[in-house]
Amino acid sequence: MPYDDRSPRTEPAGTARRIHAAMIAFAAGDALGVPWEGRPPGSIDPAEVVRLPAPDRGWPRGSTSDDTAQMVLVARCLADTDGRPASMDFLTRLAAAAPGVRGLGPTTRRALAHFHATGELPAPSTGDLPTNGAAMRIAPVGWAVPPHLPERRRRLCAALSAATHRAPAAVAAACVIAAMASAAAEGADAGDLPDVAAAEARWAAEHHGPMDPVADAARGRWSPPSEGVSLDAVETAAAVVHVIREAPDLAAALPYAVSLGGDADTVAALVGGVLGARDPEGITRLGWLGLVDLGEYPGLGDLAARLAALRGATAAGP
Repeated sequence: MPYDDRSPRTEPAGTARRIHAAMIAFAAGDALGVPWEGRPPGSIDPAEVVRLPAPDRGWPRGSTSDDTAQMVLVARCLADTDGRPASMDFLTRLAAAAPGVRGLGPTTRRALAHFHATGELPAPSTGDLPTNGAAMRIAPVGWAVPPHLPERRRRLCAALSAATHRAPAAVAAACVIAAMASAAAEGADAGDLPDVAAAEARWAAEHHGPMDPVADAARGRWSPPSEGVSLDAVETAAAVVHVIREAPDLAAALPYAVSLGGDADTVAALVGGVLGARDPEGITRLGWLGLVDLGEYPGLGDLAARLAALRGATAAGP
């Protein structure tokens, strides 16, 4: 049966729990992938992944990266603006937080340099890189906006992407991730999520450009790159869909996401943000979760409750 996005599947009291679990699963996937970021799949030992070795770059064991830092910034920006953030709202917050954020990507660093020099958003350019920084942080938009309001969700994706990423493919990939996160927070079955991604990819292809890898991944026709998943936004979205299709259980999905190599922390974080919302009990099956350092992000439960309230108000509003 095709996924029906018209009627809620969850009660408001359960939504905050789903979002909180999604935040924890997102951070867990990020931390699980950090030690292996940039490595080809053949150099990743599955047995070592769940032991969370200390990253080579000198970060503490169990550290999260810019993936989690920016996800939390987006969530707070949404909550603090009553779900109506402008691009500059997010960029200003990111610029203030950036000195303490580990591992900012190239497009984000370039946007921040431009902001510090001019006080302005990055201007659209034919040279914009379609990297995955916007998709990486966008899951809170899906958690905060129910599936039956896709245009609101897409407007937020565009606004929060434009703070650093103006390439059409970067925005399109963000839309796909947010659509899956929204459906997952509504209680969609795991088997429905690839269909949600495929439907959003069809919309995105009409408005932003080709999304064939995502559609292929949703149908089981996409293979992970032998050298690992790159920073390309569409490739990253395809990898997330592929993992969710092949390993829909959170405990199996996160190590599998890391095993794809390349930008392993981003793929695993996004998988966690989707599957954690769909199955909040899944985080109890992560035997290694205690190794993840969540100390940098106090108050996630309260933040999740604020997003759940925003989702409820959005669903009930005009």
